[in-house]
Amino acid sequence: MNPNELESATIDSFIKTVNQLYSIIQLQDADEGVKEEHTQEHMMPTSKSIDGEIRVERSLEPPMMQPNSGLNRTKSAPSLNFPDSVNLIRKLQGALRRLKRNLKHMESLQSEVETELTIQLNSLNEVVEGVKPSDMSSTNNDLEDITKKLLELVSKVAVSPEKQKSKKVSPDYLDGDGSKNHKPVVCLPGIHANEEDLKRLAIFRYVQGELDKISDQQRMCLLSFAVFPENKEVNRTMLMYWWIGEGILSSQHILSDKGILKPEDVVKDILDDFTEKNLIEPVENKRKVEPSSYKMAPFVHASVVLISKEIGLFDMYDEKEKPTMKQSRLNKVCLVEGSSSQPEAKAKKMADVDLIETVFNVSERFPEFTRRWFTQAKKLRVLYLGRWERTKREIEMDSRRVMKDLGSLTSLRFLSFQGIATIKSLSRSALKLRELIILDLRDCYNLETLPDEIHKLKKLVYLDLTGCEALESIPKQLSWLDNLEVLKGFVLGDVDTSINCKLRDLVHLRKLQNLSVVVHQQDYGLHELLVDINDFEKLEKLKVRWGSKVSRFSQTKKKPVKVDIVRIVENPKSFLFLERAATYWQGRGRAGPEVPRNLKKLNLQRFPDSELPHYFQPDNLQNLEKLHLGSSRRLKSFGSLPITPTRCGVKVLRLTSLLNLKVEWTELSQLYFPQLEFLETYECPRVTFCPCDRDGIWRKSDEQYSTTTTL
Repeated sequence: MNPNELESATIDSFIKTVNQLYSIIQLQDADEGVKEEHTQEHMMPTSKSIDGEIRVERSLEPPMMQPNSGLNRTKSAPSLNFPDSVNLIRKLQGALRRLKRNLKHMESLQSEVETELTIQLNSLNEVVEGVKPSDMSSTNNDLEDITKKLLELVSKVAVSPEKQKSKKVSPDYLDGDGSKNHKPVVCLPGIHANEEDLKRLAIFRYVQGELDKISDQQRMCLLSFAVFPENKEVNRTMLMYWWIGEGILSSQHILSDKGILKPEDVVKDILDDFTEKNLIEPVENKRKVEPSSYKMAPFVHASVVLISKEIGLFDMYDEKEKPTMKQSRLNKVCLVEGSSSQPEAKAKKMADVDLIETVFNVSERFPEFTRRWFTQAKKLRVLYLGRWERTKREIEMDSRRVMKDLGSLTSLRFLSFQGIATIKSLSRSALKLRELIILDLRDCYNLETLPDEIHKLKKLVYLDLTGCEALESIPKQLSWLDNLEVLKGFVLGDVDTSINCKLRDLVHLRKLQNLSVVVHQQDYGLHELLVDINDFEKLEKLKVRWGSKVSRFSQTKKKPVKVDIVRIVENPKSFLFLERAATYWQGRGRAGPEVPRNLKKLNLQRFPDSELPHYFQPDNLQNLEKLHLGSSRRLKSFGSLPITPTRCGVKVLRLTSLLNLKVEWTELSQLYFPQLEFLETYECPRVTFCPCDRDGIWRKSDEQYSTTTTL
């Protein structure tokens, strides 16, 4: 047996022993949640593993009762601390699952891992042999020590599968903190720990003065930065979702002196105002035309933390100024690392659960305990259990338990499970969330299905399925969500059935403005795409990525359709159908399908075409402002070289990983895209003579500034 097999076998033994301890505690546990499980089929964890995941198998045997027990245990025995033990065991199982997955991608540290596992396995065997139902405190202490050792071991071998692939990624995808960062969120006591000294500083008085000047809406927006660590990058879209969920921001378009403003416009104006006042700092990124993330400097952050605490908005620190989970006077709860171990994690310990309006996960890895609050939290509007930062921080929970009572949250407006890998489906209970406006399932990469009756979420405006790689199709009823404006991660599957939603079905979403699509359907190219989206009248942003398994497509290789002329002539209905099809575009005043007239931003990745259809060529992109073409090995040109400049309106152009695209700078900037103001090139060896910097960036504004300076 080689070292890898030996380690895997040891982990399996570890899992088996953990499950043995779990079964012992199950037999003695009168916790309400476990009782509910025992009334159904008895669930027993096993050490069987598929792809490194610990699975649960159903045992047909009923739960065993203690023999010769004629008394109700709750009346005859003292209260035991079983929920804490179960929670610790779940953490232990999670650590083992991550360890086993990571070990598949490692070649070193084998000896150290095996030695430590053997030591901890022996310790766990001693715990099993000495477990006493009447005294679980010592068992809990031992479990905490073992879990701590295992988590330390996980950190030593934490090599992600993505890193092992060593796949090159275009730099403009590495956003914010860097999407490959696995470090946990650390909330330090900070400068606000000494309140009196802080209040003497001019910066505190400045922040206080600015808060007094701005509107109530802006004041709440600024104080919300208190929940994030200082100097931590915060994404603008996440802030918008949160503020809409809180009711600080309207999800509707509003009329102002600037015209009609969408929520994202309002958020940008607010953040720009904070930036001008030096209350926050935009995170500069050369590859972005404008910033999409912001951070707050330490002294400003400390002032905001203190002020938010004084008015009772957020209260995240205990007497020693260490992060802790507390319910603020204004009924906001922030989950921090270790919250699941606090007494308040139990519903009976958290006072006024029925008044909680916000639960926001700042840094807790195991937020499952919050499910105990659901049946009472009738006023909860924001439930943010996922990760808020653009990292790969792992969050784990038993999604089946969490989903069970989700429908009790009848006031919920914003639900985020972002980055929680254990979610495989959305329960029917979630369909009772009739007030839900935002559903964030981003990076739930094991999500396999959405409920067929998802149309019951009638108020849904934002649905984010980005990064849900296991999702293979979308239910047709999604096209009945009349209020949906933003749909990210729509999947066009390879299996074409009547119950699956096709891209053309989304034409019924009359308010749809922002759409991203993943294509797995064979023989689906740019022409089919444009035909499907031709009537999306309000669509402003479109991103389409073809899957790696989609075969190369060529319109010229399609087999010609055989037409039975005799049958058509004999059947007047068939003849009438062909006549209507032939005159369809003429009746609409078009020679063929067109890019939606309101489309401003277009991003096409891995498209299988070798050339752009004429309606995607620059001269037909008059209203488009931003264009990104990427990861195509077949594209060779933008079409015939025009003699005079086109009418193309594109100002921002990104060309990434187009190995065979051949074009020169003068052709690009003077003929194809005469209004160009920003260019990014990456891995485009035949795009030549461009005046880009070493990062592949060119800005017209920089060139004008250089000319002015020279003069």
